[in-house]
Amino acid sequence: MLSKNIAREFKMSRARFISVSALLMLGVFVLIGLNATGPNMRHTAQQAYTAEHLADAEVSSTVALNAKDRSTIQNLDGIKTVEFGHTTDMVIKNSSHALRIQSNPDKLSQMTLTKGHQAKTDDQIVLSNQLRGRYRLGDTITLATGKAGKTSGLNHKTYTIVGFATSTEYLKKDKLGSTSLGNGSLYGFAYVKASAFKSTKPNVARLAFTKTKGEAYSTAYEHHAATLTDKLQKTLNRRNCARVTSLRNDLNDEISTAEAQIQRNERALTAATKRLTTAQTQLTAQLKQAQAANSSTALTQLKTQQQKLTAQKKALKTKQTALTTAKSKVADARAQKATLDDVTLNIESRNNYNDGYNNYGEDASRIDALGKSFPAFFFLIAILVCFTTMRRMVEEKRIEMGTLRALGYTKGEVMREFLIYSVGTALTGTIIGSYLGLVTLPRIIFRAYTANFNFSTLKLALHPGLVGLGLLLALLSTVLASWLAARQSLKLVPAELMLPKAPVSGSRILLERVTPIWRKLSFSYKVTARNLFRYKGRMLMTIIGVAGATALMITGFGIRDSLNTIVNRQFSQISQYDLVAVYNPNATQTAVKKAQQSVTDASTVKRQTAVYFENVYATTANSDSRESVSLMVPKTPSQLDQYIKLRDVSSGKRSQLSNHGAIVSQKLAKLQGVSVGDTFKLKDTDGTAHQIKVAGITTMYAGHDVYMNQTYYTKVYGHAATMNAYLVSLKKSTTSKVNDFAKQFNQHEAAVQTVRSQDAKQTITNILSNLNNLILVLVLSASLLSLVVLYTLTNINVSERVRELSTLKVLGFYPKEVLMYIYRETNILTGVGILVGVGVGYAFHAYIMGLLPPSTAMVAPGLTWLNVGISVGLTVLFSLVIMVMMNHKIQSVDMLEALKSVD
Repeated sequence: MLSKNIAREFKMSRARFISVSALLMLGVFVLIGLNATGPNMRHTAQQAYTAEHLADAEVSSTVALNAKDRSTIQNLDGIKTVEFGHTTDMVIKNSSHALRIQSNPDKLSQMTLTKGHQAKTDDQIVLSNQLRGRYRLGDTITLATGKAGKTSGLNHKTYTIVGFATSTEYLKKDKLGSTSLGNGSLYGFAYVKASAFKSTKPNVARLAFTKTKGEAYSTAYEHHAATLTDKLQKTLNRRNCARVTSLRNDLNDEISTAEAQIQRNERALTAATKRLTTAQTQLTAQLKQAQAANSSTALTQLKTQQQKLTAQKKALKTKQTALTTAKSKVADARAQKATLDDVTLNIESRNNYNDGYNNYGEDASRIDALGKSFPAFFFLIAILVCFTTMRRMVEEKRIEMGTLRALGYTKGEVMREFLIYSVGTALTGTIIGSYLGLVTLPRIIFRAYTANFNFSTLKLALHPGLVGLGLLLALLSTVLASWLAARQSLKLVPAELMLPKAPVSGSRILLERVTPIWRKLSFSYKVTARNLFRYKGRMLMTIIGVAGATALMITGFGIRDSLNTIVNRQFSQISQYDLVAVYNPNATQTAVKKAQQSVTDASTVKRQTAVYFENVYATTANSDSRESVSLMVPKTPSQLDQYIKLRDVSSGKRSQLSNHGAIVSQKLAKLQGVSVGDTFKLKDTDGTAHQIKVAGITTMYAGHDVYMNQTYYTKVYGHAATMNAYLVSLKKSTTSKVNDFAKQFNQHEAAVQTVRSQDAKQTITNILSNLNNLILVLVLSASLLSLVVLYTLTNINVSERVRELSTLKVLGFYPKEVLMYIYRETNILTGVGILVGVGVGYAFHAYIMGLLPPSTAMVAPGLTWLNVGISVGLTVLFSLVIMVMMNHKIQSVDMLEALKSVD
């Protein structure tokens, strides 16, 4: 009999079973999906890094690594494997497309061939897989230096394409890195044999740690990488100082020796020239005398002497040319000596030498941030509604429970029906939600986030802990509710259980005491007002359910709105330049002048101003991550506002550069935990730290920036800032015009790089696009939750009021009046829930926006009315849809069955 009862309950309450299972499914889906995706993404990346033996760190040098350099690197503490290699940037001939050419890796950071084979001869090349559509195996590609006067570091110009490959050193498809060639961005990468390089000395070293301290992106690994590289940088700094000193001494010796030799040669040439001049004068006079005497013998002898003299002059001219060449070499040596201050030997961990690695990790972390907040709020709503539904189910079975107890069934046997039903709903919701959360949602998010990464398939994992947590929460919200309600009811004797539960006693509400208003209310509105406060539990549950679902939608839409405003506010209202053209001030005067004139005299330039520009970094407070910072010192501070609008975050007024501190971007100040008057450290690429005092904090939505005037820069760094860049605004800011200008500038010998605002804009846009796809999934889930919550609560309300509805129908109320008897309460509670939801959504949105944005971006706080309007509109729409669905149920109520005596 009990088995039949259980089967009948599943059959007769399909709507309740489906709605409760759907609520639990949505909760488990979001809980597992958001919390599993980040670990899955990291696990997928870790497998790729392990397969290719991605280097834990990389040592780069601006000059070739000599034997002592290599010995120092090989003997660094904490390093298991060292592999040296060659790298150089070239452009594809007759184009602005720059390629990074590397020697074939053997042990570390190996390539993964997608087609073909590795380069086996000096004239073969493997291209990045993104170029497969433009080139085919067997095609040839011709490379050029891309700079006037620059010598190629390769032995060949033309190479045969023998393969295509991917590499975890270049994870992103569209953002491979910056270069001083072409338009400033890498077009691709390539591999050749080490013997294809002219120099036998490498200029890069890849390192593998002895102990990795956990997988990639784990706190242990990142801490170990940051700590070890900082320690090793100090060793490399000492080696670099010794190297620079040695190079300077060698150049000084070379210059001194050459100048002494030149002076000796000049004296010898001067004497030789004088002798030849005298000899020529004498010979000319003798020729005239011989011609006058008409002496053929003398003329023959003199002509022979003239030939010897001509040969001596020719030899003298050759020596003069050699002297000029020697002077040129001395000048080159002096120029090389002037650039020794630019010689660096730096070590960087994956987060710094590999932009794709860092970006991918940040994407996974942003999903983790949502997983820590959204599911908790989501599941809380689902649990509350499920708890109410299961308690209501037990109350509906009150008389049946009394009958079974009267027939001799034990309390445990009676309770078994509810427990089996509860477990059934919990298992159904958990199983479906777990599958969708473990398989579907991670794949959706992965496809959205990795569209620009070289990962094709997500490695899924079971995550039993998350599944267990989801099942536990589902069981608590159903089984616990059923058990508590049944336990309470079964305390009564069977005779009492077989009678309907006494209705809730009525009481005067506050509105009744306002007599003028109460008297004017119709019967329907008076009943509605009393019922609202008569069933306080149902009222609170409806308000909480609607408020929660509305808040989730408001948060989802609000995240989208807040993120989408970043690009417009930063690149239209604040950053009003097109690019930063950076050159090397230590190059030859001629080269520097040409680079400067290419900016100041360009017809496409609308305006430009000279600045000192340097990429430095700051270590985030309470973290091992390094944040890249752009340091800028304008030559003419009054002109800076034409390019960058510095506005105080508090007052909104224009910020002025000070002699006593720097102006810091808002997000950097937040990450450093500093305010005006505080100090923090900026570090050079070699790890040298400088104390910076905050004189002001400026509104900046993207990037980390520090602005100083020349006086404060000199105070901090101990020397004056040498202008090395221009902020440039073009007459036409189209992508093609910016690329053309960058290409023309980068052709100059002194050009270092072009930092285009469009690149930063595109990077932020890509991040936001990925987040928008994720937010869309969350908004759809929140919408479904809202729909199911409204349906479930309305269904409970209707089921509880069947006798009241039947009474109204018997008394002759019209169908519309009967419907509104229920829905007037629902509409009021929905309205209150919406109002509460707007407030909760505002607060939850603010909380989420403190966690979600990338470390380089700030978002505008607050919500738009459109966002609130859409969320409220959807909630109202769902309410209307449910009303239409419930209308059929209300009108089909069996009045006689509902009103018959139960005594």
